[in-house]
This record gives sequence, structure tokens and C-alpha cells, in this order.
Amino acid sequence: MSIFVETSDVLPLVDLEIALGVGSLQDPAGQEGLAQLTGHLMRRGPRGLSQERFEDRLASLGARLSVQVSMRSTRVRATVLRRHLEPLLDLLAGVIWQPALRARDFAKLKRQARAALIARLDDDETLGALCYREALFGEHPYSRGLSGNAQSLGRIGVRQVKDFYARHIANGAFVIGVAGDVTESEARALVASYFPRIGRRKRKSSDVPPTRVRRGRHVVIVDKPERTQTQLFIGTLGARTRDRNLFPLIVSNTAFGGTFSGTLMQQIRAVRGWSYGAYSRLLHSRQRDAWYMWTAPAAEYSADCAALQLDLLEHWVEGGIKKAELRFAQRYLINSHCFDRDTPSKRLEARLDVELLGIPPSYVEKYDQLVARVTRKQANEATRARISHRDLTIVAVATASDVASSFERLPGVKSLEVVPFDRG
Repeated sequence: MSIFVETSDVLPLVDLEIALGVGSLQDPAGQEGLAQLTGHLMRRGPRGLSQERFEDRLASLGARLSVQVSMRSTRVRATVLRRHLEPLLDLLAGVIWQPALRARDFAKLKRQARAALIARLDDDETLGALCYREALFGEHPYSRGLSGNAQSLGRIGVRQVKDFYARHIANGAFVIGVAGDVTESEARALVASYFPRIGRRKRKSSDVPPTRVRRGRHVVIVDKPERTQTQLFIGTLGARTRDRNLFPLIVSNTAFGGTFSGTLMQQIRAVRGWSYGAYSRLLHSRQRDAWYMWTAPAAEYSADCAALQLDLLEHWVEGGIKKAELRFAQRYLINSHCFDRDTPSKRLEARLDVELLGIPPSYVEKYDQLVARVTRKQANEATRARISHRDLTIVAVATASDVASSFERLPGVKSLEVVPFDRG
């Protein structure tokens, strides 16, 4: 059976997770946000219980429950007092196999989803991150936002949710994790009694086409009135999960922009004071995911800040990192990794990621060794192989009339597009 257990008797609590390999990648074109709506509607409870009664049952058990949908997975997570583990398993079985999926609950949920889209327009950093992925990936599924947009939500009704549930969840494969005050034998016996069908379904991996680099430097200004601060994202494609360059690139990126001592933070914040934060992030997935730099300079310095970032990026890619920077990054990654595994639930999460997302087990079991083995030559070669300083997507949330001309003059810019922030 696909059951994973992490035992700890430190607290009389048990964490449960039911993980399905279904996420926004399964959203039909034009119905972005469907996977998330489906997961959140399942959270309203099983058939036979109103949402109010379902919440009362959870409260009486001292339990909390959440459903989180990502690009590649849906995670039903719960925490409960040990003595109430069995009643919670019974409720969870209903949520997974007999969700109510009521039209009146869906109507409320859809109103909330639309309100969240409107509220998102007020968060410049979130808006910039979403627009960056759209600009970087174009028509590729990786560009899809989890919450969809106003147009896609308008195409989704409760019938589409029920169809999505029947196609991808009701007969789909899943794994279960249990962490906390329960022995492995107890956990397996309890899970088997409430989830007897587990392990009988074959998990299918999603066929995701390769991502493609857009040649040249392309600027998108997300035009928003009266911005005194610019949210700035500059990046390109990064790495795949199963990529021999992944760990060398993780180390190299950490040295460049992953810590307060990194080149990016020092040059932009410490030396010039242009942005309170300055970091670079490396994402990885089945296909090459995004790598990007983020800063938030004042509007008057935004083009200068972008130009400096381009110079720092070119120097990093062409010149690489120094030996001292390599050693610092390795120590930082190894020392901070202990916080990713210091509780049973965190260790469980890592094991579920391996099983569900196709992450190699060595990434979890030998993380410290894989980081420590990276040489300076490997780190620099991986950076040159995967990070392009010529092919870049540059997204700025700003007032276009204030910054467009200066961004157009950045070196190597091939195109500049201005889009309204509320285009939907």
C-alpha cells in the first residue's frame, strides 16, 4: 500500500495527508482555476453533512483540515488529537470519495474566488510574479495561474467541477501519509480499514511538453497608476528536477542571490540602497521551470536597478562564483536543511514528494552529500549551461509613462510591451 508513516510521541497529535497527483496542469484550456475550485469545494465536506455540520464535527474532534492545490498536486491535510484519529479518517474518506459538491456551496466559493482575483490586483508583488510566469512561458501550461482569471472562472460551473472530480480524482491514484503519535502498524491498519482501495490504482504522469526559451530580452510593463515603487522580475528558464546540473546550480544560485550575503543583495541593498530585498530563485519541475531575480526599487531608480542586475547576471554567468562563495553557500544550504526535516510532518512531506512528484529519493536521503560534493567547476559550468543572460524576460509593475522609455533603452532589449494591470 502507498502509505508512509513517521512516528513521534512528543505530542498527542497526528498529522494526516492525502496526496493526489492532480493540479492546475490538468485544467482544460480556458478553464484555468478548475482544479483549485474542485479541491476547495471538496473541502466543504461529504454528502450527508452540510458545511456547517461538517465544520462542527471537525471542531468537536479538535481537528483542522485544509486542501491545497498546486501545479502538480492536490493535498488534503489534517491534524487531529490522537484519540480522535479514527473519526477523522472516517470524515476524510467521505471528503475524498463522497464529496457533496453542492451547487450552493459552489456559488459561495466562486464569489470568493472572484473577490480574491480583485484583491490580487492590489498586491503588486503577487501581480508581478503571475505576469512574469505568463510572459516567460507564453502558451505553455506552466504559465497557468492556480486561481485562473475572470474569463476562465466565468466558464466554470458546478457541472465542470463534478466532471473534473470524476475524471481526475474519483478514480485517480493517491498516497497517504501519517505522522505523529501512532505506530506504523497502527497507522497502516487504520488507513487500510477506511481507505481499502488505496494502492489499486496506477498513477499516471502528466505529459508536459518541454518549455522553450524565448530568444532575446523582452520587457513587459504592467501599467498601474501612481506607482512610486516598482516590482521587478528578471529571469529565464532554470532547470528540470531530474537534471545533472540541478544541485550545482542550486549551490551557485545560493551564492549569487540566495542569502543576505549574496552578490545580488549586497550590490543592490547594502551598497546602493535601491531595494530592501534582492534575491534570485531557482524553481524546478518535470520540465525546465523558472529562474528569476526579484527587486522592488523606487520608480526613479527602477531602470538603473534593472541595468545593474543585468550586469551582475552577466558577470555571474560568465565569471562564475569564487571558492569562498561556494563554501559559504554549501554551509548555508546544509545547515538550513535541518529545518526542513526537524518535525515528523516535514519528513513525511519529503517522502510524499518523492512518491508523488517523481523527485529522486537521493534528493531527500543524500541532500547534504549532494550539496557538499559540488565543485566550483561544476557550479560554474551548470550556471553557464542553464542560465542565459541574453535571453531574458523582464517584467515591471510600474506606471508605464514613468519608466517605459528608460526600460526600452536597457541593453539588448528586443521588444517592449505595455499591458494594463487589470486586463483580467
